[in-house]
Amino acid sequence: MQVSLDQLINIIMARLEAIEMSMEDLKFRTNIALRVLYKNEILTEENLVEAIKDEFKAHTELEGKKVELPDDKAKEMSNDILNWVKNDLEEMKKKMQEYEEQLKSLMQQEAMNTPDISVAPADLLNQLDQMKKAPKGGNNGGIIF
Repeated sequence: MQVSLDQLINIIMARLEAIEMSMEDLKFRTNIALRVLYKNEILTEENLVEAIKDEFKAHTELEGKKVELPDDKAKEMSNDILNWVKNDLEEMKKKMQEYEEQLKSLMQQEAMNTPDISVAPADLLNQLDQMKKAPKGGNNGGIIF
């Protein structure tokens, strides 16, 4: 059985779209569940910080590392999650704007640090070929660099 490249790409793209739809559905359902837990006062900042630390610890132990998440970082993560659950759109917009500004700043720094790559004109290759073919010794009207 032969499969053309187009068929293979179409199969992969269809699968990718199905995964994306499943992820969006899962995110939607998770958001609803979190909001129900928050409104019933089961999801609190303390519980969330503890869960974040436990999850971080489990991941690092599985990797064979003994790293502990600092309290301030866990609290920051819990605040971000709670802002999402509370639908605090103003706070989320503010964080997004800060993130975009940091990204722009990093991109500008990267642009300043990367060397300028220029493309030589097509005629330059012809000139170099002529220089190779020119007899050595004397100027004979050749180009001097």
